[in-house]
Amino acid sequence: MPMLRYQELNLLQMLDVLRGASLAHLALSDGAQPYVVPMAYQLEVRGSEVLLHLVSPEEGRKIATLRRNDRVCLEIDLPACAWMDTVLAEGRATAGMAEPGRAVEVVVSVVHMSGRRYFVQMT
Repeated sequence: MPMLRYQELNLLQMLDVLRGASLAHLALSDGAQPYVVPMAYQLEVRGSEVLLHLVSPEEGRKIATLRRNDRVCLEIDLPACAWMDTVLAEGRATAGMAEPGRAVEVVVSVVHMSGRRYFVQMT
């Protein structure tokens, strides 16, 4: 049976994952119901601050949920040949204002980030 082993990623490795991947799974809390949405993002680093920029339609469940609860978690994966790098970024999201019919930019200010490199070992 295969075994799953991992090692912790340092900050530079986590930033490499965020630069190399293009898709994140955005987790929101809609009252007692969890809500997860895949989204494209862009990374911005300002000194020690990490920001993830997402784009969303101006209306819908995601934006309505963010306006009620701005705490979010993003899961970003970057697969390689023999392992998978995964970063979890927790933070607060701010949805910008949009002109009617335009998309809304959602900016996630990362408060906490952790990362692991997973290896599958055959025994």
